[in-house]
Amino acid sequence: MLRFLLLLSGVFFCSTSVILIRSSSLPPALVGTYRLLFASILLLPIFLKSWSTHRAAVQPRLFLRCVIPAALLAIHLMSWAMGARMTYIANATLIINLTPAVMPLLAFFLIKEKVTRREILGTLVALSGVGILSANAFSINPDYLWGNIVCFASMITFAAYLAFGRINKDFPSIWLYMVPIYMIATVFCLLFSLATLDSVSLGSWEEAGWMLAMAILPTILGHVTLNNSLRYFTAQTFAVVNLHQFVSAGIMGWLIFGDTPPTTFYFAAALCVSGAIIVIHEAAKIRRIARARQAG
Repeated sequence: MLRFLLLLSGVFFCSTSVILIRSSSLPPALVGTYRLLFASILLLPIFLKSWSTHRAAVQPRLFLRCVIPAALLAIHLMSWAMGARMTYIANATLIINLTPAVMPLLAFFLIKEKVTRREILGTLVALSGVGILSANAFSINPDYLWGNIVCFASMITFAAYLAFGRINKDFPSIWLYMVPIYMIATVFCLLFSLATLDSVSLGSWEEAGWMLAMAILPTILGHVTLNNSLRYFTAQTFAVVNLHQFVSAGIMGWLIFGDTPPTTFYFAAALCVSGAIIVIHEAAKIRRIARARQAG
């Protein structure tokens, strides 16, 4: 029960990300850079303590396995900061949490897992919801369409990043996995910022406060909790709970920014959630059949 409550808290803390991004005026690349940098600094003592505890079981080459998920995280955070400012808060958070719908196809292309017809059906239902969101967004403001597209691309990298969290669950400590990822991703974001921006300065203490909040709430309390939950929950359970981020983010966006999505959002949201649930139930069915065969 405690682990489930921690998972719920991680979902809530991650949902604050879009609110904090909209409150800041920093370029997306700097948002990614500073939220990761501050998180790395805050977590460094915990990382060093964990390394000291598990030194005998940890070889430096183990951290090479953090490079790919770090690159995916860097791309996700920068594109997420960009997309979240280009569309409705509820739209952005709904799209970013469609990972259950696309995970089977992602698994097929990455590790050649078979995809069932019901999984394809669920993915198509969820994507039809995204299509409705995008068509409606374009009719209101073409910029919203691009925001939806950027959020969708960010969601794909987020799904791949979480998949590596499941693959790398054998790390002796969650801190030995997450902190190197944050450090490496900071370097990626900083290099991109230096190459594309005239200045990498925070600019004000207010912006520093927003980035510190980003580091603590969605990055440490959110991402670390979600990655740690992947060690104890099945991907399906995790995905169902994580889907509800768009609800809390949408409510906060309405209360704080008066950001009310159009009526069609609710129909599109129903399609997106229904498609994800179809995929989740199908995956659970496949797992039950596999366990029954092993038991037999």
